[in-house]
Amino acid sequence: MKKFCPLCEKETEQLSATESEEINIRGEMIPVEFEYQYCQECGEKFEPTRPDYDPLDNAYRVYRQMKGMIQPEEMKRFSKNLGVTQKEYSKILGIGIATLNRYENGALQSQSHDQIIQLSMQPANLRKLIENKPEILSQETRNRIFQSLKNEGQECGNLLNEAIEEFGSYPPDLFSGHIRFDINKFFQTIKFFCYKDQVVKTKLMKLLFYADFKHFRDYGTSITGARYAYATHGPVPDNFGTWLIAISEWEKEVDCEEQNFGNFVGEAYTSEEPDWSIFSTSELAVLAKVKKEFQRFSGKQIKFFSHQEDGYIKSETGKLISYQFAQKLQI
Repeated sequence: MKKFCPLCEKETEQLSATESEEINIRGEMIPVEFEYQYCQECGEKFEPTRPDYDPLDNAYRVYRQMKGMIQPEEMKRFSKNLGVTQKEYSKILGIGIATLNRYENGALQSQSHDQIIQLSMQPANLRKLIENKPEILSQETRNRIFQSLKNEGQECGNLLNEAIEEFGSYPPDLFSGHIRFDINKFFQTIKFFCYKDQVVKTKLMKLLFYADFKHFRDYGTSITGARYAYATHGPVPDNFGTWLIAISEWEKEVDCEEQNFGNFVGEAYTSEEPDWSIFSTSELAVLAKVKKEFQRFSGKQIKFFSHQEDGYIKSETGKLISYQFAQKLQI
C-alpha cells in the first residue's frame, strides 16, 4: 500500500517488516524487534512513527527482567495502593521526585535505587521508613498505611510468601530462563491462557512451558522465571501443584472446577481478564502465538506434542529441564 516516504518525500508503495537487532544496555546485549518500512521506489528502509512502541523501552524491560529489577508499572501500582502521592513516595524512599518520575515513566533505574524501591515493598521495611520520617505524611495517611500493612499479615498472604521463599527464591540461571521467578507474572500468564477459555490442567502446564521457552529462544529470557521439570504427562512448572493452589485457593485469581473426561475426573481453569500492562510487547506477542498455535489442541494432543521436544527427550523423570533446549523448540 502507498504511504509517505520521508526519503522520497512523497507517497510510495511500501512493505512492512521486522528485524531483530541487539541494543547494548549497561554491557548486556539485548535482542529487540524493530519495525521497518521498505520503500519500493528508492529501495531504502526507515523506521515508521510508532508512539505506542519504543524499542529502547522494550530493551529496558528485558534488562530489568534479567536483573530482577522492578518495572515502572509496579512502582506506580505500589504507590497507588499505598494511597500516597509521587512526592510523598519519593520522600519515603529518599529519591528525588524528578528521578522517581523518570523511573515511573520508563527510564532505567540504577541498581542502588532499585534495591531501595524493592526493600520499601516489604512491609517491615516500609513501616520503618515511614516511622523514621514522621513529618512527610499526615497522621491519617500513616495510620491508614499501617493498618493496610497489618492486614497483609493474614494467613493467605503468609502462605504465599512462605511458598515463594521455599520454592521460588532460586537465582536466575539456565533453569529459570536467566531471570528471577516472578510470581505475579506467573499468575498473570496463567490468567492470560485461561481468559475467555476453559483450560484443562495438562494443557495449561504445557502452554506455560511453551510460552517461557519460546520467549527465551527468541529474546534471551523467559517470561516468568519459572523452572520446568520432566513429568509423565510432559514438561510442567516445578512445584506446579503449590502454585495452582496458590492462585485458585489462596489468591482467588482463577476458578477451578472438576470435569468428567470419561475414564477420569480432571481440573479445568477459567479466569477474569489478566493485567495486560505487566507484559512487554514481545511477551504479549509470544503468549498470543502460543495460544493460537495450540488453540485446537486437547490436553492429550499437546501432551504427546511436548513429548517430542528435545528438552523432554533428553531429560530424566523429575529433573529440571534446561532452557538451552529452547533452541530446538518445535514452534
